[in-house]
Amino acid sequence: MTPMDVLIVVERFFLYWLAYSFAGWVWETGLSVVLRKRFEDRGMLNGPICPIYGFGGLLVVVLLHDVNNPLSLFLSSGVLACTLEYASSWAIEKLYHMRFWDYSGKPFNINGRVYLNGFLAFGAGATCIKLVVQPWMSDIVRSWPIWLLHAVAGLSFVVVVIDAAITQAGLRSLDSRLAKVSEGIKALKSQQIRQIDTRISEADEQWRETSAKLRGQAEQAYDRFAAGAQQGIRAASRPVADAGELVRRSLNRQQRRLIRTFPKMVSLRDLTITDMIRDLWNRL
Repeated sequence: MTPMDVLIVVERFFLYWLAYSFAGWVWETGLSVVLRKRFEDRGMLNGPICPIYGFGGLLVVVLLHDVNNPLSLFLSSGVLACTLEYASSWAIEKLYHMRFWDYSGKPFNINGRVYLNGFLAFGAGATCIKLVVQPWMSDIVRSWPIWLLHAVAGLSFVVVVIDAAITQAGLRSLDSRLAKVSEGIKALKSQQIRQIDTRISEADEQWRETSAKLRGQAEQAYDRFAAGAQQGIRAASRPVADAGELVRRSLNRQQRRLIRTFPKMVSLRDLTITDMIRDLWNRL
């Protein structure tokens, strides 16, 4: 086999990976639309792909090449897919100190990383890929002229590498940025408590001073008290807006999207910060 033949094989498998990654993104995003009633980009990368589905598809195509019995293929594919998902969850935790999904409340889960429904869905999907989709897609890609294969694979590869580099940088800094957000929100909460205490004390003092005066000035005293209370309410709401601005400044667009998209995503260093941010967004 010549170097050109090797390149052609690699390019074809890269396109298979890209197609399965895109199919995974469509599946995840479509499922989110059905279950959560709104569109959410479920990809970890910026582009419309879920790489774990691409790698899962390639594992089935390569490792189960000679398996054609539907039941054997279903069981083997489910095991392969769950192994890949488990390893991916573990690697993400070790590399980025984040957990993006947690199936702890699901039936027959293993350490919250994989569970029964995933096994069934991946097994069925991979069986369909191996027996139906892959032969059809292989025929299409093999029918392309070599120049078209080089152009599509080369351009797609460059785009994916750039996207992966940007995503990698964002994930690397996400945990540390969340730590800064956590400290900032705690400081704002302390400031909020102090402001409320101050406003209440001022309003109470105004009430006691003016209520000691003539009865005819009682209405004026009440107005002052109400104004003080309103100022306290406004002071209490300002830190919420300040916290929202803190999140916007501290996290880039992709990082904010990931927090919205993955409702189970948590930082292993601060298990509450992502839920705190989501609650903050709901209040703004």
